[in-house]
Amino acid sequence: MRLALLLAAACLGLTGCATIKSWFEPSTPPARAEQPDESAGRGAQPPAPAAPRAAPPAPAAPRPPAPAPAVPTPAPDVSPPVLSPVLSAVDEQRLRAETQQRIDGAEQRLRQIDPAKLASGQQDSLRTVQSFLDKAREAVQAQDIQRAYTLADKAYLLADELTRRPR
Repeated sequence: MRLALLLAAACLGLTGCATIKSWFEPSTPPARAEQPDESAGRGAQPPAPAAPRAAPPAPAAPRPPAPAPAVPTPAPDVSPPVLSPVLSAVDEQRLRAETQQRIDGAEQRLRQIDPAKLASGQQDSLRTVQSFLDKAREAVQAQDIQRAYTLADKAYLLADELTRRPR
């Protein structure tokens, strides 16, 4: 536990530090002022000063973004393909009938509800049920029976819950 705390503290201490780069660059020892040795001749030249440390290179200017590849836009009339499992004709007919039953059942339950007597949260649920029903009908028209059934089922269950709640 203590090791994890120390590791976390070290990581936090190192983040954002501007001088961290200098820790990893090789450093040159500081130039020492050498005292002239009396044994050395007076004509000896003093040692050359240490080369100044090179400044880090300036950051390069950001490159302009590459132009986006031209993507052909689909014609507005064409609807995207529907991805749904392939059903046999019998299964599709059964699912279509169940979808219609769910839509009819949800509408029947909605007719039993007086919107004026609902609390604000229940009114939101009522609008959600109506939205699910509209989308389910659209999905039936688009021949997306799986999606239509899912939406109709959600609408039915939510409408059923609304009719059972005390108002």
